[in-house]
Amino acid sequence: MEEDLKNWPPVEGRYKVGNKNSSIAVCTNATVEGIELDMKKVAISGKCVTENIGIEKLIQNIVSNPYIRFLILCGKVSKGHFVGQTIIALKKNGIDKDKRIVGAKGNTPYLKNIDKELIERFRKQITPVNLTGETNSQKIEKVIDELLRSKPAEFKAEAIKIKKIEEIEAKACPEWIPDPKGFFVVSIDRTRNKLLVEHYQNNKLKNKIIGDSAEEICKTIANLDLIGDFEQKLEHSMYLARELTKAEIALKNNLDYEQDNEIKIRKTKKETETKEKPASTDEYGWFD
Repeated sequence: MEEDLKNWPPVEGRYKVGNKNSSIAVCTNATVEGIELDMKKVAISGKCVTENIGIEKLIQNIVSNPYIRFLILCGKVSKGHFVGQTIIALKKNGIDKDKRIVGAKGNTPYLKNIDKELIERFRKQITPVNLTGETNSQKIEKVIDELLRSKPAEFKAEAIKIKKIEEIEAKACPEWIPDPKGFFVVSIDRTRNKLLVEHYQNNKLKNKIIGDSAEEICKTIANLDLIGDFEQKLEHSMYLARELTKAEIALKNNLDYEQDNEIKIRKTKKETETKEKPASTDEYGWFD
């Protein structure tokens, strides 16, 4: 078993790992800060704010550790989502033929990316403990202590090995190919407090587009069909979106912007004098 837990948890995410042999996992829903627990008592802790991908990751990291028997649901509920209620519904009712969690309130309680075997294992292995809305660390830890005193037995099954998706090393384009429809110059018009994009074709200015956001300008460029149909069309589109996002950040934060260069963040005197705070538990929050 210890060998199985050597690289646990198997799925990347924003979480904090404690005692891998603990029977307790904690999901803080949408709470970002304030819940501080003794991680010697807890296997894993963090947030989960979506009823689909978030719960899928949560399930994979739990079924790969048979020591975990309880899942404490606490913290504030994410606006428009019902993670705690969904997990309780999953435990009670399971999923239908479309892999929708039966009885879940959320808009997207579908577990499309994991096998039914994992879902059923999770339902058998875990007992949800509903403290949804509770953010008091002492009250949560009191429940943890009570559960630990019950000395739950290890789940009588092997740790399920989670198949990992192969990672692809990102690489830049080997050689930039010119767009047959021309090129774009991105800048900021400080007088009007707007983003400005100039479109040149055969080195002649053909279009000038202004806007408040990268999204608006990207949609306008697409509607005007200003990007050519060539080998690097996707790369060119993503490059333009990236530059416009940088320009929007610079515009909104009164920073200098120059196309193809990094944005230089100017720290305030107060930020410079303030020591960097240690990362809180919720910066390792569970899943998106």
